[in-house]
Formats: sequence, C-alpha cells, structure tokens
Amino acid sequence: MPSLAKELMLQELLRTLESKNYIFFARYQGLPATEFVDLRRKLDKTGNKTVVVKNTLTRLAFKQMGVTSMNGIIKGSMVLAMTEKDPQVLSRVLVDFAKGRENFQIDGAYLEGQVFPSQYVKSLADLPSREVLLATVVNRMYGPVSGFVSVLGQMVRSLVTVLDQIQKQKA
Repeated sequence: MPSLAKELMLQELLRTLESKNYIFFARYQGLPATEFVDLRRKLDKTGNKTVVVKNTLTRLAFKQMGVTSMNGIIKGSMVLAMTEKDPQVLSRVLVDFAKGRENFQIDGAYLEGQVFPSQYVKSLADLPSREVLLATVVNRMYGPVSGFVSVLGQMVRSLVTVLDQIQKQKA
C-alpha cells in the first residue's frame, strides 16, 4: 500500500503534467551539480518548469493520463522539462545544453498527447520560433499584394499621363 506522501506526490505530479502540453525527457546521470543548476537557470529564463521525479511516479502519472506506451523513455536519472507553448524554444535549450555533454541525453518528448523519440526533439529544435514563422507567412502574403498595388498605381499614373497629353493637345 503506497504511503500518503507518495499519493500526494503522484497527485501533484499528475496535476502538473496535465497542465502542460509539451513535456521533454532527459537523462542527467553523472552530470555535475553545477551544470545541472546551469540547465535549470537556462530553462527558468524561458519560463519553463523543470522537475526531477522518481521514475515509478512518472510512469504511474502517465498511466493515469492514459499513456501506456512510453517506448522505454523513462529510465535512469530523469529530468522533466515542461512548457505550455513554444516547444521549439524548450527543445532548443535542451539540445544546445546536450552538445558536448556525454552525461546529458535527451530521450524523447510527450507533445500534445503523443510520444516522440529524441530525433524528433532535435529536429524540433531546428525549427524557427513561432514569431519568425508568422513573420515569414505575413511577408509571403505581403509580396503579391504589394506587387498588385504597385501595378495598379502604375496604371493610374499612365492614365493621368495620357489624360494630361490629351488636355495639352486640345489646348
């Protein structure tokens, strides 16, 4: 029979996991404490939540959420990094931190109800931010509209020139 403390921890973890859309899993076995603190600072700057929880509690929480297949992602000393929006920002922080560190490995992610492997997290980190994507879309939409307005303006200028020439001939 689980203790009351473990039940409360499970309920708190479940509440936290259900409130986040994007959850990333990384192993930090053998990572020096100073580097781990550095990782937490970087994640806190981006407005993300980071938790270290026992794997048994993590498995139970995901099982209660209806996720049965974690594909062996939950193993070893695990850190969970979570966010509600912009998963590419969080994945970029994790991937940048993992570069050159053998003791830190990204194992996968739980994104909007689906489990993804570490390769997906790395490809997500390569995507531009949401603001850059929106700016690109707006720029692509602006180009044809701008060209159309330019053509219309040129036609009006031509019409004014023709009318001016007709007026000069009649005068």
